[in-house]
Parts: sequence; C-alpha cells; structure tokens
Amino acid sequence: MTKLSLHSRNLHLDLYNFEELISATPELKKYIIVNKFNNEKTINFSDPQAVKHLNKAILTFYYNLSFWDIPQNYLCPAIPGRADYIHYAADLLAEENNGSIPKGKKIRVLDVGTGASCVYPIIGHHQYGWSFVASDIDKNSIANAKNILTKNPSLADSIEI
Repeated sequence: MTKLSLHSRNLHLDLYNFEELISATPELKKYIIVNKFNNEKTINFSDPQAVKHLNKAILTFYYNLSFWDIPQNYLCPAIPGRADYIHYAADLLAEENNGSIPKGKKIRVLDVGTGASCVYPIIGHHQYGWSFVASDIDKNSIANAKNILTKNPSLADSIEI
C-alpha cells in the first residue's frame, strides 16, 4: 500500500517493512504489535520509546546511520514527514535551477533549531548530498547532535553544528 500523502521521492511511501527495520535495529522488535483492525504489524505511536526505536531503525536502514539517539523528553520527529520537507525544498530549488534539483555540497542549508535529532541535515545530506549548518540554542541538543555526527563519520564533512 502506497501512502499517497507523501512526496513521490520519499523513501517511506510504502508501509513499514518491520522485518527489514528489525534487522537494522533489533531492539525495535519488542515494540511491534498487531493492529486489531487489519492484522498488520505496527507500533503504539503513543509510546515515545516505540516511536524513538522506529525512527532509529528507519535512520539506520534507509539513511545508513550507525548511531542515532536522542535524550529522554526531547522531540522525536517523524522521519517520513521530515523527509517530505526536504523533498519539497528540493523542488523549490529546482524551480530556480531550470527544473533540475541541485545536488552536492555546493548547496548549503541553515537548519535553525535542528534539535537533538539532527534529522533535517541527515536526510538532506543523504538524499541530495547537501551540506548543512545546524543551529540550536539548547546546549543538550547541540551536544547530542554533535554526538550523532561523531558516531557517523560519513556526515562529519557535510554537517556543521
């Protein structure tokens, strides 16, 4: 089943493949439940730990991260929706670039309020090779975002906190 509300280039158009996601992040398995309405696997989206582990699995499987985590009580953004923002931003840039999405480090994005998750820079770099300056006023968010970069060296030369 395709999620028609998501951008056509979004990696998350289909239902979650929990077997793939669990292979990337085994601890997700304990949060999997069966939806009583259609007997499909899902998670309890009102459980912050389930959502956090789902996001970790998505970022590991689809975005090639070796580490991602956020502190307790910090915003855990939904990855498919955040990916949509990046794709629509790419579409806007393409309008000023003869219809072609500009890719690579020459595109430098300022992420104001990146948060502890650093999600927009991760997705934008993975999808389009863009470079980012990620800013925040919260010291814990900055420290966590830096930790994500430190533990994912492939991001270090494209994302500045």
